[in-house]
Amino acid sequence: MKAWQTSLRKEKTRAIATLLWVVSLYGFILLASFAAPPSESGTQVLFGLSLARLIVAGTFLFLLTLNLWAAVAFSGKRADEFESTLRALISPRLTPAYACLFSLALLTGTVLLSLIPPAAVSLRFLEPLRLRMLAPLLWVFPASLCLAALIRILYADGEHAEFLRKTDRALLIAGIFLFTFFSYEHFAASIGWVNKTRYSYWNLLAGEFLEGRLYLQNPPASTHDLTPYNGRWYVPSPPVPAIVMMPLVWLFGAEKISTMDFSIFFSAINAVLVFLVLERFTRKQWLKLSTPGALWLTALFIFGTPHLWVGISGRFWFVSQILTVTFLALAVLGALHSQSPWLLGLWIGLAVGTRPNGLMTLPFVFAITVQQWRENGEPAGIKRMAAWALQSAFPIGAAVLGLLFYNHARFENFLDFGYTAISGDAEIVKNAQTYGLFSPHYIVYNLKVMFLYLPEIIPNGRWLLLPSGAGMSVFLTTPALLYLFHRYENKTWVWGAWAAVFLNFALLVMYHNSGRDQFGYRYILDALLPLTLLLASAFGKKPSRLFIALVIASILVNLYGANWFMNG
Repeated sequence: MKAWQTSLRKEKTRAIATLLWVVSLYGFILLASFAAPPSESGTQVLFGLSLARLIVAGTFLFLLTLNLWAAVAFSGKRADEFESTLRALISPRLTPAYACLFSLALLTGTVLLSLIPPAAVSLRFLEPLRLRMLAPLLWVFPASLCLAALIRILYADGEHAEFLRKTDRALLIAGIFLFTFFSYEHFAASIGWVNKTRYSYWNLLAGEFLEGRLYLQNPPASTHDLTPYNGRWYVPSPPVPAIVMMPLVWLFGAEKISTMDFSIFFSAINAVLVFLVLERFTRKQWLKLSTPGALWLTALFIFGTPHLWVGISGRFWFVSQILTVTFLALAVLGALHSQSPWLLGLWIGLAVGTRPNGLMTLPFVFAITVQQWRENGEPAGIKRMAAWALQSAFPIGAAVLGLLFYNHARFENFLDFGYTAISGDAEIVKNAQTYGLFSPHYIVYNLKVMFLYLPEIIPNGRWLLLPSGAGMSVFLTTPALLYLFHRYENKTWVWGAWAAVFLNFALLVMYHNSGRDQFGYRYILDALLPLTLLLASAFGKKPSRLFIALVIASILVNLYGANWFMNG
């Protein structure tokens, strides 16, 4: 056993030495490329470089020298002795050392991702770094990553193991956010969806709120889906997205806010929240997922459903849907962490103030809470349930009252959201005026859109498969949802999840608008989180190969659909 451990340690040492040599060589090549072009003639101080570039080059050279020295030390005959000395030096300071390297790798990696053209609109202030700091950053990132990996290898076991495990989890969560954010950004750029500002009203309304107005004083040329009333133009949807955007508008101005970047930021937040919810369900042993299984389901949620194209759009209807997912996920995660009913009601209330359909997820949040009471041996009688419902109802009720007074302040009618007079699709408006916003009249049509609509096949057309703009079957848009047809355990959270799904769809089938224009059925986002958790209950630690194939198929379908929706 001792000989095996010695051999393993030597293998690690050789691997570290090789890594350090590669990083050193790579760094010197980048230093040469950074220092070779002379600075402008009027700014040259030494070696043809300006003072700023000279300082950067000097710092770069110093760090490279340390890197080279470590590579030599790990490659020499006294490598074991050097490793022991290094271990003794780092051990008392491991937490700050690893945290610094971890943060440096994360920061430089994020900046590098931000510099990959085309840069996100909100991150274009970093553009000057491309010319001045790209080469050093291209070295600092892998170097700090390698040094962090070195510490990770040296201290994988022992007293620091728990700290390293927590930092690994933090890195995973940060990686989910960054991967989602930049994947959305670059996919949007790849299909030409950049600087598309039509129907991006929330930033404008946030600016009006700051000025004390509820209407758009200077509406854009296109007033599609705005509501005219008494010579003014109003955004008919509930106002929480504009309220959330107000601090940004106050700092930077309405015209400088990209609603697409705003939406993509919250889409990345949603990816993290979905993963954390799945992780928490697994820790409670309500699911049997491994980390790879949770990542596959997160990928399905973010890339294999309408969340993808809704998230990159930035148009005001779609921003509302993304924020609704955020608030509902916060409510579910809060319930899993036993937050107070007041706070849980606040999350649901914010969802209601974004899309009133958010109220339909309350039974799921309640069911999670009740199951935890029972598993913890706490009382779960009618009296306690009623107290929980009453406390959560206060913030939700405040949100509902806020919406009613908001309606009255705009249209002099507590119940008028402005949809019957909206400047939108003539058929949708006529339906709302004739049958009302909700009516059994719409049930058959909405069910067809949700489950039966298929794309047309056009062999010689621009699009081989031409989706219906009215909508498309959720099982065709996201084939992985076929796994919903399985046997479920008799658990409170399962009943709560199905209650939320049923209530959402019962409301949506009677709604006057199927969601068009769209790819797939975008209103599924209202119930997507409980649906994802129900999917997760279909398998053990690892999803089956068939499910993974269906996830990949779902992602490909939605990549195609997003491109069609934006450019079709």
